[in-house]
Amino acid sequence: MLPSRHLLLALAASAALPTAAPAAEVALPTGGVVREVDFERHVMGLVSKVGCNSGSCHGSFQGKGGFRLSLFGYEPATDIAGLTRDNLGRRVNVVRPDESLFLLKATGQTYHDGGMRFGKDSWVYNTFREWVRAGARWTPGSGKIEKLEVSPKDFALLANDKPLQVKVTATFADGTAEDITPFCDFKITDDAVASLSPLGLLTPRQPGDAGLTVLYRGSVQAIRVLVPSPGKGPYPAVPEANYIDREVFAKLKLLNVVPSDPASDATFLRRAYIDAVGQLPTPDEVREYLADKDPKKREKLVDKLLAHPLHAALWATKLSDITGNNTQALENPQQTQPRRSQMWHDWLRKRVADNVPYDRVVRDIVTATSLDGRTPEDWVAFVKKVDEQSAKGFATDYPEKSTLDLFWRRQQVVPIEVWGEKVAVAFLGVRLECCQCHKHPTDRWTQEEYWAFANLFANVTFPTNQFSSPDVKKAVDVENAARREAAPKGGNNQLLLVREVFVSPTAGNRGKPNPATGNTPRPKTLGGPEIAAKAGEDARVKLAEWMTAPDNPFFARSFVNRVWAHYFGVGLVNPVDDFSLANPPTNARLLDALADAFAKSGFDLRKLERDILLSRTYGLDYATNASNKFDKNNFSHAYVRALMAEQVVDVLNSALAVDETFGAQDGVPAGTKVVEVGSSRINNPNLAYALRIFGRPPRTTACDCERAADPALPQTLFRMTDASILAKFTDAKGRVAALAKGKLTPEELADELFLATLTRLPTADQKAGAVEAIKGAKTRAEGITDVIWALVNTREFILNH
Repeated sequence: MLPSRHLLLALAASAALPTAAPAAEVALPTGGVVREVDFERHVMGLVSKVGCNSGSCHGSFQGKGGFRLSLFGYEPATDIAGLTRDNLGRRVNVVRPDESLFLLKATGQTYHDGGMRFGKDSWVYNTFREWVRAGARWTPGSGKIEKLEVSPKDFALLANDKPLQVKVTATFADGTAEDITPFCDFKITDDAVASLSPLGLLTPRQPGDAGLTVLYRGSVQAIRVLVPSPGKGPYPAVPEANYIDREVFAKLKLLNVVPSDPASDATFLRRAYIDAVGQLPTPDEVREYLADKDPKKREKLVDKLLAHPLHAALWATKLSDITGNNTQALENPQQTQPRRSQMWHDWLRKRVADNVPYDRVVRDIVTATSLDGRTPEDWVAFVKKVDEQSAKGFATDYPEKSTLDLFWRRQQVVPIEVWGEKVAVAFLGVRLECCQCHKHPTDRWTQEEYWAFANLFANVTFPTNQFSSPDVKKAVDVENAARREAAPKGGNNQLLLVREVFVSPTAGNRGKPNPATGNTPRPKTLGGPEIAAKAGEDARVKLAEWMTAPDNPFFARSFVNRVWAHYFGVGLVNPVDDFSLANPPTNARLLDALADAFAKSGFDLRKLERDILLSRTYGLDYATNASNKFDKNNFSHAYVRALMAEQVVDVLNSALAVDETFGAQDGVPAGTKVVEVGSSRINNPNLAYALRIFGRPPRTTACDCERAADPALPQTLFRMTDASILAKFTDAKGRVAALAKGKLTPEELADELFLATLTRLPTADQKAGAVEAIKGAKTRAEGITDVIWALVNTREFILNH
């Protein structure tokens, strides 16, 4: 409560205030004007744009001196209260508008941590001042947007070095439409392609493609900005293998970018092997492929690789990342965690190997329970068998289980909102974390929708010593009692007990309220229907039905984007798990075509991959031409890209013809490839270090960003000097030892080493250098080692192209 003296002064001052003066029209830099009747409509949009206030900068949840503004002006009632009523109303002065504190600070006349935001002679200042002069009024609902339209609609084509003005039109709740371009906030993803003024004027800089995002008071729209290459003669006819090429080449033609020529057979062979199975072909396989004259040999190669056992293993590794197969987070005891991660990986691997439709795979993850409809006795017997198999070896019968209950089996209790985030990003490509406390700044999702989606998982439980029915508890108690009896004395803390993932029979008792309202939202899909929480029903079943429907706006598009990114190094939406209004696809028609074909095929992963691998686009060379040298996201040529960490180790082992060494605690059989290992925790310190520096993720968060792909100095030093790598060169069973004992001539050895590492024959100069090194070495083994060491330390070896 104010002291009485201050209260009397405030009352006296307010009583003396005269009626606000009429406001003048304000001229806008785009040619229009803001009239007094429009001030209420636009002032909060302007606050959002300039990002300033009397005590904090826009984007802050809590500003200086207690001044709070909502993110992007999404809560105008709160913002207007902060401007006009908080702090004794000192921020506005309707009698002397120019003395309003928020204007003095924003123009730098009074010190302000946010700095100067606009000049005193600007249209922004005049708009704010005239709004204050007119009484700083605001009516609830004023300026509410029904529709936001950007012109040009889908893409802005900046041809002939001419600038282009973007225009934004808002349709308000009262039905009126108005040009609001000056009040919008504009962002471009690549300013090397085009410069962007605060008022939306685009000026081309170099040929390319970038995303342009338009924001206005929580509404978001995005378009692509295209700068064509300079034209030289008619555009050539480019052959198309399938619908993928049709959409890729159509956009390239619009950009006047000519795709590169097809890659050589050797380049295609190496690329496909690394992408599809994470290995290198042997020298004999390279020779056989290069000698094959069959015009359909690429088709035969693709079919062979997609049926290869390691293809399923590679995708099980990628799906383990996506689904969060984090060994450290799985249920105790700790020594069983790597085996459970392996079961998880093997369950996924079997689905890929059997080409189970992707929608069914996801349903069997999202709706997983422990029982899978078995009787309690049958389930306990199955668990007992799997646990015994796991204790003795690498393989178990867990992949025969209908659903992946390991997805839900975590040692620590996982909050339902985290489950919502995990499911949304893994299977819909939607990041929801920002919505936990406020409306998503660059997407449609609100805090209410965040908690409504989280509440779909409110009744999924994995408790200790609680079960779905008395019969289950009875069967489990007998088995757990037997395990305790058989355990060594004092070892009960590391005892593996039977636990159950199930859905609580009491509906609606675990939902969480929206902190902003205190009310508990009804469970609801993202942008879809509500799902009533009825007793005895699993809300996840209806969620999975909605999620995997062919017309779901996220499901198919999200997954085909992940597959595309795997084979090209960059997604059509990038990052691959960030589908949002502010992150449009680089080729929307291609993304829609891929998703449509995927859904119509019954979500057939193998067909999707075959379509991609046999497209002319996938088979293009990495060498660029004059028109496509700046292309980074339109797939006019193959992009040189880093390997997955598991691929790095396996490719190196392929080149040296050695097997990886795992720690005794890992329990991994000899001859196992790294891509076949499910655990994110490796006990061999040398291997663990290699996987870490090359970016293998710990899978602790639901974000694709965890898997790093950036080059780093430790990676180079590892290949050049690490003792574990050098030991592979001298392995008695490896390639160096075998070739040293063989009878190949130095010339033949040079060919063999290039085929084993780079999947191609050396050039004449390269061959001469290799032969000289082999002949000049003290021993044949040293010469071979020197050459192969040099080859595995090239960029050509460590990158896919």
